Amino acid sequence: MKRFNVNELIWFIILISFAYYIYELFSTGKMNIYMHPKMFKYVLFSFVVFILLSIFQIRRIFTPNKTKKIKSGYIIFIIPLFLAFILNPDSLSAQIVSNKGVNIANNNLDSREKIIIKNNKNLPQIDMNDDSDSVDEYYDADAELFINTLINTYDNLDMVLGTEVELSGFVYRESDFLENRFVISRLVMSCCAADAQISGLLCEWDEGSKLKDDVWIKVTGTIDSTTYYNDHTDKEETMPLIKVTKVESIKAPKDQYIYP
Repeated sequence: MKRFNVNELIWFIILISFAYYIYELFSTGKMNIYMHPKMFKYVLFSFVVFILLSIFQIRRIFTPNKTKKIKSGYIIFIIPLFLAFILNPDSLSAQIVSNKGVNIANNNLDSREKIIIKNNKNLPQIDMNDDSDSVDEYYDADAELFINTLINTYDNLDMVLGTEVELSGFVYRESDFLENRFVISRLVMSCCAADAQISGLLCEWDEGSKLKDDVWIKVTGTIDSTTYYNDHTDKEETMPLIKVTKVESIKAPKDQYIYP
């Protein structure tokens, strides 16, 4: 009976572990935490590659072992695998991406993101040539329409002032916010977890100080405006503000992220 080639056996375990980890991410739906669904095809391709490499690696386990020492280079692959299985998060948190700040000012929004959303024919758009009175209009922004609502509000603030709006998201605050202000927020992922950002609309509510950070709520209110200091232009500029009239506690949705 041939002896096992320990180095080749370790390499086989590493390969099959990577394949299993990818399988687990897809089977549990956790792949959505790490990347945009448009990238899934590339991960599936890598899964197939790992499976094929694992199959071909089996016969190498029984080849003669030229060295009795275990290759130290394997540690480069073992450490990330260990961390992946042990520190597997259920979701990205606002704290994880908060160092990037929150997109509540027009100048912070990615122009490429605007183009993607505005060119999506499945999303409702505000007609700039519509002469009808928009103050009495009511539009509901669910998870799929959240970013579209933000873009339309930022770009057409004068048109939608006084419009009633309903938004669902989690509570986020910066350290310098007034006590009665918070952002109704969502995590937006354009490609992968590395580019995830918090986007939302600034809200003002008399009882806003009672809301805890990261809790999921649905707010109802009217679109107003406020001013902020723009570091890029070195002057005060106008930004949207929701004057909140009603707040409801809701459960966090199964898919908490938006993929423009």
